[in-house]
Amino acid sequence: MSLLRLIKQTARDEKGSFSVEAILMFPMLAWAFMAMFVFFEGLRESNINLKAAYTVSDLLSRHQDPNDEFGMDDLNGMQAVYAWLSRTKNPVNLRVSFVTYDKETDFYKLQWSEAAHNAVARVQQEQVADALVPHIPILADGAGVIVVETWATYDPVIDMGLTQTELYNIVVIPPRFDGQLTWPGQGDGSGTVHDDGIDEDIDL
Repeated sequence: MSLLRLIKQTARDEKGSFSVEAILMFPMLAWAFMAMFVFFEGLRESNINLKAAYTVSDLLSRHQDPNDEFGMDDLNGMQAVYAWLSRTKNPVNLRVSFVTYDKETDFYKLQWSEAAHNAVARVQQEQVADALVPHIPILADGAGVIVVETWATYDPVIDMGLTQTELYNIVVIPPRFDGQLTWPGQGDGSGTVHDDGIDEDIDL
């Protein structure tokens, strides 16, 4: 058998080709599988955190007794509920704001804004137009809404192009039973002078 004929037969021989292809493709298949797992897990964590944010906002909207002040202890408790629902080992943050709308001036008034454990800065009135209003639906004159913002961190178990990611959610919901969710000393109507300028202490 001539050398040229032997080379031609060897070139046409496909024995063992499957094993070679499997060796070449296995690393790519393993990378694709791990990448899909990491990205799917990230979407799952994002969905869990969004549902947790909606649950906390729903709890806040059901605050009924205006004489039962909603204070920092309650807010910190809500953050604990959010952390438990999100099932994360990383720190979470929660900020709640209450915004009312004045139709005559077309103005969104920030009644109060507080963060659990003071972990993040409060929203300021000058930030409302850019930070909150785009998320607030059309309101009736004098109506108010509770704005709940949450932060959590997702750490991928494997670095597959998706690095540590901050999961931010914002939920806007109106109070269900009372016109306003009050905070002690801030926009809660505890003063003696109302917007109409009439003093409660004056006998009419």
